Order: sequence, then C-alpha cells, then structure tokens
Amino acid sequence: MKKRIIKRKENFTVVIVPSSKARPIHFSISKGVLVFFILLFFSVVSVSIYFITRRVVFKEVLRANKILKEKTHYFAKKVDESLELVKKIHGLNTELRGLLALKERRRVLEYSGMGGPSRLEDLNISKFLFSDSTKLVDMNVNELKREAWVEFQDYRDIVKYLAKQREIAAHTPSIWPVFGRITSGFGWRVNPLLKRSEFHSALDIANLKGTPVRATADGRVVMAGWAGRLGKTVVIDHGNGYTTYYGHCDEVFVKQGEKVIKGQIIATVGATGLATGPHVHYEVRRYGKPLNPKYFLERRF
Repeated sequence: MKKRIIKRKENFTVVIVPSSKARPIHFSISKGVLVFFILLFFSVVSVSIYFITRRVVFKEVLRANKILKEKTHYFAKKVDESLELVKKIHGLNTELRGLLALKERRRVLEYSGMGGPSRLEDLNISKFLFSDSTKLVDMNVNELKREAWVEFQDYRDIVKYLAKQREIAAHTPSIWPVFGRITSGFGWRVNPLLKRSEFHSALDIANLKGTPVRATADGRVVMAGWAGRLGKTVVIDHGNGYTTYYGHCDEVFVKQGEKVIKGQIIATVGATGLATGPHVHYEVRRYGKPLNPKYFLERRF
C-alpha cells in the first residue's frame, strides 16, 4: 500500500498591532503571494524612479536649452552689431576714398566713383544662425570675414597714404617764418640801395629787431652763417627738392647739419648784410628754382 505524501504550503502570519489597547490583527499569507507583492513593490518603485529620473533629466534639458537659446540670441545680437559696424566702416571707407581721391596703392591719386550695395547688405546673422544649413552659415560667416579683411586692407592703404601725405606736408614750407609787413614782394623790382632793376627771388617781411624767426618746415640746416649781401643767413634743406633761405638775421641759433622741425625758432630778425632795416629775406626754392613764397604761405595742408 502506497503512502500519499502531502506537501504543506508555507504560510507567513502577519500581526498588526494598531495600539497598545487594541487587539492585534492576525492574517496569514502564503509564500508565493508574499513574493508576488514584494516583486510588485520593487517593480512599482523601479518604474517610479525611472520616470522621476526621466522627468528630472527632461527639466534639465529644457533648462539647458533655454540657457543655450538665450546665449545664442545674445551672440546673434552681438554679431549683428558687429556686422552693422563693418557696414558703417565700409561707408566711411568709401567717404574717405572720395575725400582723399584714394583708390589703391598703385593708383593713389586716381579716384573713380564708388558705392552701390555691398554683399554685407544681404547678411543677417539672426536670420541664418538657427538655420539647419551648415553650408549657408559657413558661406555667410566667410563672407563677413572676407569683407572685414578687405576693409582692413583698405584702411592699411589709407594709413600708409596719410602717413606719406603727413610726411610730405611736414617737409613742405607752409607757415610764416615771422609775422610782419611785406616790404618787397617776389619778382622784378628796383633795388632800394643799388637803385637798379633786379629780380627779387624772395619776400621781405619787416618786423622789430630780435623777433623770433621760425623754420617753415621740417628739414636739415645746410648753411648757418654769413652769406654776403644777405648777411647772417640760415638755409634749410627740407627734402623733395625744397630749400628755404632766411636772410639778414641778427642772431642764429642753429648749426650746419642740425635737424629742425616746423615752427622751431632758428634765428631773430635783423638788418645784417645789405638791408635798409630789420626784416627777413624769406626765399623758397625747389631744385634750385626760386618760387613765390606767398604761394606756400597761403597754401593749406
């Protein structure tokens, strides 16, 4: 006779005590049901943690996107402002070229009409910054760089041109050696002492003895001393073929070989040599040919 084996189910008894005075509550639960509830609990917790984490990450992404968008708009605004500045520089460049008659290094003094729309007018960083087309962004940024480089090159040419013009102006006679009354002009006259007709290659500017005499341009003293009929004389070589003479001086403050600058006091008014009274014999020559000094006194650089 076979014996029948009966497998007893394992049960767990759970006791819940509401308070110290209340009666405890007892109930039994099988092992399988307990495992099921434990697994269900951990599943719910895991799913909850997953969705909470995803929500936190999503919020962080939204926050990061908002910050990135704000920075991008700020960047776009700044680039647009820079673009506007480049446009203004382009306009100023055109205006300067018109004023200076400047076109390019090889043809400095030749000027032709400039203007019309620039490719910069078609650029707007705000419009294409958020575009999905990388090629479009690169094309516009490269165009902006190209325009900026062109403007830089143009201004470098203008700076060189202005520096050269400044140097020329500094070495070209353009101020009065001394203020006073012109007693004898440039051209043919009757010499007041010799009483004969002769060509006067200078201006005679009268003033009180001892009045400062100034160099009319930058240069180097090539002669400082007695010069016959002109008495004490200073001769300055200014370069570019220009030479100036200051005759009949009383005192001379410079020496041969000394560099002088425009406006520097080089002597005082006197009446040395063949002179009827205190004055400066002011003469301008270019490549040895006398020029009317009045032209340089009235000229503006």
